[in-house]
Formats: sequence, C-alpha cells, structure tokens
Amino acid sequence: MRTVKRRSVLIISGAAVLVTVGLSTAVYQQATEHRERSDSQLALTYEADFSDDANLAGAAENLFYGKVTVVKGQKDLGIGIETQYAVEVQRVFKGTVTGVIVVNQQGGRDADGNVVDLPEDDTLLQAGSRYLFATKYHPDRKFHTVIPVHGDQPIPNGEAPAPGIPDANGDGQATMSDRWVAAVQNQNDLSTAPPAPEPTEEPDEDPTPEPSPTAP
Repeated sequence: MRTVKRRSVLIISGAAVLVTVGLSTAVYQQATEHRERSDSQLALTYEADFSDDANLAGAAENLFYGKVTVVKGQKDLGIGIETQYAVEVQRVFKGTVTGVIVVNQQGGRDADGNVVDLPEDDTLLQAGSRYLFATKYHPDRKFHTVIPVHGDQPIPNGEAPAPGIPDANGDGQATMSDRWVAAVQNQNDLSTAPPAPEPTEEPDEDPTPEPSPTAP
C-alpha cells in the first residue's frame, strides 16, 4: 500500500473536491463550484483515510477496473496540469460507467518532459496498463477525475488468487476483485460530515482559591 504524504490536490467533478493529504489522512472538503463565477458554496468537510478501501469506495461515484488505451493530452483547468486518458471500462464495482470513457488525472509533464503537479506517491497512468479506478464525474465537461494516489491502483490480474482477502462473491476463491466487491458492500457513507465533538470545559491551571469564611 502506498503511503500518503503531505500534499494538497484538487479534484474537479460535479462538485469541487479539495483533498489535503497528510500522514495517511485526507481532509476532504466538497464544494459546489460555479466555474463561470468566482463564488462557491462549501457543502461539507470531514476527515477520511483513502488508504481504507471502505472510505475510497464511499467517496467514489464510480469504482471499476479499466485499461488505459491512449493518452489524449493535457489540460490546465486553472489548478495545474491534468492529463486526460481514454480508458476502456472492464469491470464495474460501483457506478454505471460503460464503454470507453475519458479519465483525468492531476499531474502531467512540462515542456522539458518533467513530471509536474502530481501528488506525492502518485504516478502518471501508462497506456496499455490496467488499474482500479475510483473517480468522480464532471457532468458539464463529460470526464471522470481520479481520486489521487489511492484512486488509480495498478491491477495486473484482478482474478488472481489473493490470500487473506475474504471471498466476497462466494465462488469459493478469494481474488483481488473480491477486495473491491467487499469495499463497496462495506463502504462508508461520506455524504455528510461527522458530528463535531462536544466541547469540554477545562479548569483553570491556577484557580483562584475562594476566601475562607470568617467567624462572626
């Protein structure tokens, strides 16, 4: 499992999603963004560790195996370079994606060929390779955006035996695909923020002693 280090990234989907990654915990802030205007509405804020499969499945609108068929190019949507890929959907665990779709990944290459704007511990997708994709959909621009780091995991063979993984579909053999079946079955509801803890009153460090009563 890749370790998440401190990095700020932005996912543009049906809403703008701000992910600040630090010490394997992501502070995930969702906003309704109107890119034509300067205003935005914050919808919710909560902490989520996307190395946890149940959190990743809960955050993704679509969770699926796909094969990158071609690199389509790069775009800058105002938050840095994003690379676009054509991805052939092969097996869907969550969502309704089918056929060949466009997937955006934060990061790309500058004019000198250097990788830029890529979150730490993530790598650029490679044409011809298969991945587990966890994405958010941008309905206006008709593309899907990968949740960084944990939302684009290489999957050489999803049906290979996977010792230690529960047999989620009950076919008698646990595979890597069972991992994602179980993730969706057990996904965490990240649609609302967790309740804030009740504040507790702390006593003064040096409380002033009350005067002793005097005899009449």
